[in-house]
Amino acid sequence: MSAFSHPAGDLYHQAISAIQSQDFQQAESLLQQAITEFPAYAEAHHLLGIVQYQRTQDPSTAIPPILQAVQLHPNFAQAHYDLGLLLLKQDKMKEAELVIQQALTLYPGFWEARLTRAKIFDQIGETDKAIQEYEIVLKQESLVSEALFHLAYHLVQRNQKDRAQELLTRLTTHDPQHAEGWYLLGRLSEQNQRFEQAIDAYTHVVQIVPDHSVAHYNLGFLYQQDKQPQQAIKHFQRVTQLKPTDAEAYVNLGVLLVAEKQFNQAEEAYQKGLALQPNSVEGQFNMGAFYEFHKADLDKAKYHYQKFLNLGGSDVRIQTLMK
Repeated sequence: MSAFSHPAGDLYHQAISAIQSQDFQQAESLLQQAITEFPAYAEAHHLLGIVQYQRTQDPSTAIPPILQAVQLHPNFAQAHYDLGLLLLKQDKMKEAELVIQQALTLYPGFWEARLTRAKIFDQIGETDKAIQEYEIVLKQESLVSEALFHLAYHLVQRNQKDRAQELLTRLTTHDPQHAEGWYLLGRLSEQNQRFEQAIDAYTHVVQIVPDHSVAHYNLGFLYQQDKQPQQAIKHFQRVTQLKPTDAEAYVNLGVLLVAEKQFNQAEEAYQKGLALQPNSVEGQFNMGAFYEFHKADLDKAKYHYQKFLNLGGSDVRIQTLMK
């Protein structure tokens, strides 16, 4: 007799309703009643494990009922997969990979299981196997964001830039809120000297994640190169707010502010950069030049020029000046 035509089946469906209402304690009670009514009810054992994990966040509590479901119904692919996920929560990588492989043997089209297996291979450093699995996932489901991103990442590392570009374009078109996809597209665009595309990609990143300091830094650098100083200043200032210990951001900000004749702000930026990195040859040189040419304070200029020389800096004009 099927469990679904048994009173246990009614209890199982009541448990599903309780889950939908986020009443996991009631769901657990109903499933335990269903199992008492029909001990061989594999689906109830499986769902009980899922509910117990949702309620306790403890894999060791959830694994026994799901393991029981697998023993009762060896061809239950979803139960194998969920068992694998719980083993991953316990950092049992090898055991999890074997269980998830069993799910795929039972159901080769189970792309979620294949994606998880790919990520396991990534974690244990078996990159070739991970790439192979991501490729299969995308043949089965062409718009899986995680597969698109991770495969593109590996292809960038292997200098297969055209394919990586295609995958990232597909990813960001399908999932425009995927910040790290946009960030990787920005990095790839920079490498390919497509600077406008890089600016567009990093702009998407900071729209999605306003506190993404690295994207702000890269935008500052690109706008600086593109001779858009006000935009560059805005992004370097944001970096200094997000990462007050980023000495290079202060130096770049100082250079830009000098060019814009905002000398008081430039002095403050240079000073903060040097306070963070007093042994910066570039920082001491910039500070000396600033005091020499923009503040007409030769004593302060010489002070910083001497530090520049002491740190190994070399400049004939400065060496002559210091004599």
